[in-house]
Amino acid sequence: MQCLWKRLSIILFLSSFFFNQTLAEEINNTKLLILDKSSSSKYELEFFKKYQFRNLSFELISCKNIEFDKYIDTAALIKISQNDNIFIGWFFKITDELNLYSNKIYEISLTDC
Repeated sequence: MQCLWKRLSIILFLSSFFFNQTLAEEINNTKLLILDKSSSSKYELEFFKKYQFRNLSFELISCKNIEFDKYIDTAALIKISQNDNIFIGWFFKITDELNLYSNKIYEISLTDC
């Protein structure tokens, strides 16, 4: 339970930290690694603003390097649309256990931003 609170507090801190800086920063290229669980295939996507992959639509909103004490990571705020479902959330390069997106077919990881 304590681990869950720690994760939630980190997510809330990062969300509030990035909220003020999202519009002011320049958006970079992003690389995602997608694992198709149904066929055990891997795909690496690189895009600047928007990208369509099968029935998933990706939109990069922001990309940041995070430095907090000894914690250093890269995070990308990404909007994922699939049919009528829309997810907006942070993807982390190193601490990928904080990634909240889940899908029955695809597993998505941030590889570069």
